[in-house]
Amino acid sequence: MPEIRTPDQRLRVFVSSTMNELSEARVAARRAIEQLHLTPVMFELGARPYPPRDLYLAYLDQSDVFVAMYGESYGMVEPGREVSGLEDEFLAAKGKPQLVYVQRPAPHREPRLTEMLERVARGGVSYRTFAHPDELVGLIGGDLALLLSERFGGTTGAPAPAEPAEPVEPVRTPRRLGGTNTFIGRRREQKELRSLLRGSGPRVVTLAGPGGIGKTRLAVEVVAAVARRFESVATVEVDQLASARQVPPAIAAALGVPDTPGLSVLDAVAGSVDGHRTLLLLDGFEHVLDVAPMVAELVARTSRLTVVATSREPLHLTGEHVFEVPTLGVPDWADSTATARRADSVRLFADRAAAAGVRLRLDESAVRTIAEICRRLDGLPLAIELAAPRTRLLDLPDLLARLDSSFDALGAGARDMPSRQRTLRSTIAWSYDLLDPPDRTLFARLGVFGGSFRLDAAETVCDAAFDDVSSLVDKALLRPDHSVPGEPRFSMLHVVRDFATERLAGTGEAEQLRKRHAEHFRRLAFDIGASLAGNDRIRPLVLTCVADRDNCRLALRWFVDNGDAGSAVGMGLAIWPLLFDQGLAVDVQEAMDRALATDLSADDRANAQLVLGMLAFLRADYGRAAEVLPAARAHFVARGDERGAATASLVFGTIDAATDPDEADRELRSAVDTFRRLDDRWWLLLAQLSLGLARVTMHREDAAIPLLEAGVRDAREAQDDVLFSNGLIGLALAHLHTGDLALAGRQFGEALERAVAFGSRETIPRALDGLAAVAERTGDTDRAATLFGAAEGVRGTAGTDMWGVDREDHAQTGRRLRASLGDEPYRRLTTGGAALALDDVLELATL
Repeated sequence: MPEIRTPDQRLRVFVSSTMNELSEARVAARRAIEQLHLTPVMFELGARPYPPRDLYLAYLDQSDVFVAMYGESYGMVEPGREVSGLEDEFLAAKGKPQLVYVQRPAPHREPRLTEMLERVARGGVSYRTFAHPDELVGLIGGDLALLLSERFGGTTGAPAPAEPAEPVEPVRTPRRLGGTNTFIGRRREQKELRSLLRGSGPRVVTLAGPGGIGKTRLAVEVVAAVARRFESVATVEVDQLASARQVPPAIAAALGVPDTPGLSVLDAVAGSVDGHRTLLLLDGFEHVLDVAPMVAELVARTSRLTVVATSREPLHLTGEHVFEVPTLGVPDWADSTATARRADSVRLFADRAAAAGVRLRLDESAVRTIAEICRRLDGLPLAIELAAPRTRLLDLPDLLARLDSSFDALGAGARDMPSRQRTLRSTIAWSYDLLDPPDRTLFARLGVFGGSFRLDAAETVCDAAFDDVSSLVDKALLRPDHSVPGEPRFSMLHVVRDFATERLAGTGEAEQLRKRHAEHFRRLAFDIGASLAGNDRIRPLVLTCVADRDNCRLALRWFVDNGDAGSAVGMGLAIWPLLFDQGLAVDVQEAMDRALATDLSADDRANAQLVLGMLAFLRADYGRAAEVLPAARAHFVARGDERGAATASLVFGTIDAATDPDEADRELRSAVDTFRRLDDRWWLLLAQLSLGLARVTMHREDAAIPLLEAGVRDAREAQDDVLFSNGLIGLALAHLHTGDLALAGRQFGEALERAVAFGSRETIPRALDGLAAVAERTGDTDRAATLFGAAEGVRGTAGTDMWGVDREDHAQTGRRLRASLGDEPYRRLTTGGAALALDDVLELATL
């Protein structure tokens, strides 16, 4: 039969403390003990007619639990004793459960108390700290409740803690986050986050970013990596909770803090974790942001708690460190196959395809296609994870084609993924559903843009205000874009924009917005053209044009589709001189072809033919240029348009330089005279450089060098990277022909450096060919052949052709290298050069 006790025989808790210094703390301790229906045993002077030591030892002997609170005073040492009553009580409590609480801060703590606390710690008794007596209610209450359940349950007859006054909704037990598949990449991010979570770093770190970017997986990996630095680690899947009200009890459950009668959940948690180095991961916080101040309060009331949160927007807390999680790195167009194969996004795609049972052969063709798929998906991990298993049904080119038209190509994810991440649409919809109505309206409207856009474009086209745009940035549905220095721009991930475009289609204002969008970018194109004619600084114009290439493409298509092909032609005429970016050049060329198939005015038709011919010439498609430009020039001559006629003559003069040098020289000099008379400074610069380069082709170097030197100087001043780098190549070719190899090498090298900086896929191989020629003539044939092959590799990767003015020098260098090396070494070295990544080529070029 179990021992039966009368109701007055409750478990006794002895409280040891200095009575005056810690009087308020003693009151708090009594309250915590009584709330658990236990009996506080507290020594008071004069309470009984016995010597003090006999009294407190008797009280202690009859108690079940020892609770001690220490501040700054060691207490009085009685005559004939070696320790104070405070330490004597602690020593006498050996063998009982001991809960020790130390006040902080304590700047005037007596040395003997400090020494005693050191002995306490060495003896294996850990203690917790408190700053204010109110904290003790939660600390002592929580620790005693846990002690009851672990040590006294079922043996002492002590009552169970009372039920809380208000029922709490059930909290789901957290599972291990992150899945079971391989974690790939993110080395830089892991290193930075591990550094933040060490030592005295921020105590609230939020991993922010759009859905599907891998916040949870990254957080789990980092938490696992630093876990050994903490005494305890806990996770709460906040995204699985139905409301903000469930967050505090979920945190308490994860940390093992029991319900404590008379205490709020926050008080109990703060009291329980204070003093312990604890790491708390709160995953998916974006839908309960209203409770974020509770997190801040919890951190403020504890001394060693660190919180890592994942959220689609920052928590906006004082002291919070926001870590924007980037997308996975995708290969650049200039990367070698080997380099592209090592890119995180490509590795993830191949790994997830293999997990689905598809072993991809990662040859050059496959890697290039996978890289393009990853670019189309913006390196978004979830999108890649959803796309890769589709290779069971689709080959890579077919998958890439389908991605351009439908979310459905991505399919559904694994069944054990959260429902909101089973498809990419549901992931984005989760973020969309959290928006308030004004944000939803703006989000849909911004779907009208392609690529990045300026703030003033959003204001003009979508009636957006800066705060409205900022709100969507906070919620990770928009991203700041820094492609143009000093210009506030924003962009959406492709998959997010696709979702916004779907929403826009259902609003009834899509066509009106598309018209406003097209008109805005037509005005932008005209402004760029006017600035170009005035020979302002060219580089900002180029950067803007390239940054808005997707918007310009959409505007061009809209005008042609809606019966205003003349506006499309006007845009093309305004911006073609800046289209070194091949993608936009192709877009404009396509628009001009479509415009010519409509009923254009004679002037618009000639202008479309001029734009087509100039773009074909820049891409070394001399056949197409010769096909469309004669009619355009004839029209310009007939109507007295000197500028249009002279522009077309630049092409004819350059093409004829090798076959009819005298006629070519006459045509180009006439164009120079025309642009000088019209005071069109940029076109005059283009004409002078064209004449100088043509004279190099004619082997009239003495006449070419002064023109090219002046043109290169003017192009540098105008910040025109295209004309500067290509003019420099012409100048280097002239010095190569005259035998000044050292100067030619320096000029080819500078041209290469500038071409790489602005990403010209046409100019880079021209400079590499020149450096190969210099290396061959100085006897460095192995390096020359490797550079020669690298030039061909860049042309192949970029899809560009060789300029006509370069063909004679290129062929001569190839013949000399083959004769010097022999066929097999020549083939081996050029093939090796073609396979190099651009970074490796640049290293070789600078030797």
